[in-house]
Amino acid sequence: MAMKIEKEKKNVDLYTSRYKITGDVHIPIHARLTDSLQALSKQSGFLPVTDAIIKFRNGAVKEENFLLIKISEIQMLCLKDKE
Repeated sequence: MAMKIEKEKKNVDLYTSRYKITGDVHIPIHARLTDSLQALSKQSGFLPVTDAIIKFRNGAVKEENFLLIKISEIQMLCLKDKE
């Protein structure tokens, strides 16, 4: 039987060499984002992002409900302030 870990949603801006992605990442409650990223990089190497808006260098914008971002491609990740 699988155990479910309660998670909280964090809104982030994520930058790679080709994109800016704004969306939500889901991490265990009371966990630090850096610790969650480190654990994910060891497990699968990918960060799930939901409700994502992708901004391309040419100005194009695309919305996706779900993305998997290769953690090694992330250059910068910023937590957005709560509104």
